[in-house]
Amino acid sequence: MCLTDFEKWHPRLVGDELLTLEKSLERMKDFTLRQDEVPLIIQLVENPRYDIGLFAGNVDLFTHDCIHILLGRGLLVKDEAFVIGYTMGSTKKMSRVRKNLFMFCSKYLYPKEYRFGEEERFIFNLGVAAGNKCEVDLSQIKFKELLDYRVEEIRFLLGVRENLLRSCYSLERKLYPASHESRRLT
Repeated sequence: MCLTDFEKWHPRLVGDELLTLEKSLERMKDFTLRQDEVPLIIQLVENPRYDIGLFAGNVDLFTHDCIHILLGRGLLVKDEAFVIGYTMGSTKKMSRVRKNLFMFCSKYLYPKEYRFGEEERFIFNLGVAAGNKCEVDLSQIKFKELLDYRVEEIRFLLGVRENLLRSCYSLERKLYPASHESRRLT
């Protein structure tokens, strides 16, 4: 299988933590989406501009990209599932109803290439549980003020527990050994 640069790209939990957030974002610039490239249904669910209180943790694309870097996740569907779940979990507002509503949208309403299957749904829930242990609501963080900080410093400041992430990723690798995005987690 030949992977594209988009599929190969991912920040490492271990190895990239000494980079500043700004430098990490520069490495990602070839892969970031513009808002008009995001399908409308995903914007309605995940973008704060359309937030009507159904979902927790709505963030703009810049914040979402910063969270990818903090969590050491790439841009594939399992990565998205964990990042979205962790962000939502960090709000401490993920009731069973909200989780089920999001699961319905991600399974049935999202375009095919963005849909969450059973594996992604498990990883999303793992992300929600891990995010619930985060000390702050990541959807409220002004990441532009942290661009000069090293990624490991930001994790420490925000209470993103690397040991918990490593445990989550270890479990994911064991459960989905054939998955490219799960195998590359460190």
